[in-house]
Amino acid sequence: MLALWARSLLRISQFSPRAWGASAALTAILFAVLAWRLGIGFDLLAYSYLAAVSVPLSMVDLAEQRLPSVVVLPSYLVLGATFAIEANRSSNHVALVRALVAMAVLAAAYLVLALGLGGLGAGDVKFAGLLGLALGWLSWGAVLAGTSAGWLLAVVVRVVLRLARRVDPDEPLPLGPYLAVGALMTIAAGPPA
Repeated sequence: MLALWARSLLRISQFSPRAWGASAALTAILFAVLAWRLGIGFDLLAYSYLAAVSVPLSMVDLAEQRLPSVVVLPSYLVLGATFAIEANRSSNHVALVRALVAMAVLAAAYLVLALGLGGLGAGDVKFAGLLGLALGWLSWGAVLAGTSAGWLLAVVVRVVLRLARRVDPDEPLPLGPYLAVGALMTIAAGPPA
């Protein structure tokens, strides 16, 4: 179902049926890993939702170098509401405030990068804020680890592709998939202090 949804977001059709099946399998694996690592609770609900939107967003970004606002913006509401309910239920208002601040900090930092250096699009800025919200719920260490992991992965993949002469130096790098992988790896690994 998510694969069909992702396909509807594409302006062009670049993925084979095998790729769509792989995306569905990847989403199922992410659900299983998150359930195993987090257990049943509001955290699992929030992070499963994040995984469910990150896979199709990554597919669209890889194909078209864009992260559709029609997916990213409502995700703020879903994650924010889920974390607000959990904060109220568990009286963990510190985590909610930290998540909101992390969201604002990452969105602002990516906006500065986009305006100053170029190369980042509005979708990257919005997606970074969403990931800041998700990682900030865990800890500041998770924000740092998830963000760093995403950028490190992007750099390593880019260097390998350049050395293999698979990409041109001026070819844009779709950053969304790397940011998503960094964040989801950090969430699945557990919160750093």
